[in-house]
Amino acid sequence: MCLLNCFTCLIMSGCGNAGPELATVTGNVTLDGKPVPDARVDFSPQEGRASVGTTNAEGVYELQYSLEKEGAVIGSHNVKITTERATTGGEGNEPLVPGSKELLPSVYNSNSQLTAEVTSGENVIDFSLQSQPD
Repeated sequence: MCLLNCFTCLIMSGCGNAGPELATVTGNVTLDGKPVPDARVDFSPQEGRASVGTTNAEGVYELQYSLEKEGAVIGSHNVKITTERATTGGEGNEPLVPGSKELLPSVYNSNSQLTAEVTSGENVIDFSLQSQPD
């Protein structure tokens, strides 16, 4: 009887794949029409875990929910985009990774009012930022 109950619980829980419904999110980040490389893009839903991506040299990002899962939770998100990084590493055999300064106006990071809606399926959400925002 106990074995039957355990089997039923595994089937009902999806064998451990439970979690929020996710959708893929990719896009481009530009500043005054030029790609923004090495920017961190954070999507924070109203509830739950944030998703993060980093732009490549062409300003393209793809969100990761976790190390194993791509995408973001479906729904409304507050978005922050930053180029600021703290210096890391340099202890023991770790390589020193130098930090970087913020190159974007604060309205896109510390005082961000950017939002995005993630819907089921594939989402392409571009951000055309301005160095002199309104």
